[in-house]
Amino acid sequence: MDNTVISKMCGGNLIHLKRLMLLLLLAEAATLSCSIVGAPYVTVGVPSSVECVSDCRGCSFSLSLDGQSARGQGSVLAFTVDRWTEALTVTCTVDGDGTNATTTKRLQVLAGPANVSIAGPELMHPSVSHAYSCHAYCRPACSYSWRMDDGPWMSGEGNVISVTPREADDSKLLICKATSGVSGLFIFATRNIGVISGPQQVQIHGPDVIEIAKNYEFSCAAECRPACRYVSSVDSRSVRGSVIRISVDRPLASVTLRCEAQNTASKRTATAVKTVQITQSDRSPADRSPADRSPADRSRAARPEGASAALLLAFVVSAAFVSQV
Repeated sequence: MDNTVISKMCGGNLIHLKRLMLLLLLAEAATLSCSIVGAPYVTVGVPSSVECVSDCRGCSFSLSLDGQSARGQGSVLAFTVDRWTEALTVTCTVDGDGTNATTTKRLQVLAGPANVSIAGPELMHPSVSHAYSCHAYCRPACSYSWRMDDGPWMSGEGNVISVTPREADDSKLLICKATSGVSGLFIFATRNIGVISGPQQVQIHGPDVIEIAKNYEFSCAAECRPACRYVSSVDSRSVRGSVIRISVDRPLASVTLRCEAQNTASKRTATAVKTVQITQSDRSPADRSPADRSPADRSRAARPEGASAALLLAFVVSAAFVSQV
């Protein structure tokens, strides 16, 4: 075989090798790919991260968040969303030797749950149904569950619960739990609600026997929730407040005290009555001899109008007013 034939054979092999290398390069370029790894959602105010992965060695990565360039460490992008929007788009581009590949990932943006609260009546009436609702800032909407006192957690459709307290209940403790159905994050709200009761056990506290010309104080008390308001009276004279002071200045057999307690929420009333006996520890000024009388008594006796006034004024009633609800 001469040199001309060998040269043709080598040249043909070289062309074939170049074609093969070109095909390999084209195949590598065609198979260059990348993907973004991470959760399909992010939460406002919560640090998040995504990673761009590729089987290309020595390639460089560039990432952007909703079209805005963002720096990461290698192929990882860390960021925190500061306000809510429906979704964000992350873009990753891998650059190789003259080739590149690009991919995107849509991230749902969550907000909350936050600012949870329970709305409903301030007080409950026993044996009456009351509705309470739970509210929280959630994007998308949260699911709600309830717990009452030490009972089990309950959930249903919506965010409303109905509560019917018993007569024996002092209060009901409501706990609401708002949960994001996407992230699983949750938050609690607690509210302790009093149950209206009373007035019960209305009593007038004070001495059973009083003396003429001395000052005495009587107070009225009752079991009420919320606090009761009081009207106290002696015979036909009434004053507002739970404390009443009396002074009798002439002989009487007894006086009758009354106290009416009214629940400020239910407007129910209850009354207590107390009869107080009157005694004399000493002779009255009218029974004393002129020599035993004080100057004031002698002066009053010398003035008929003064004696008449003393007879007309059987007792003096005063009250210590208390603040009313």
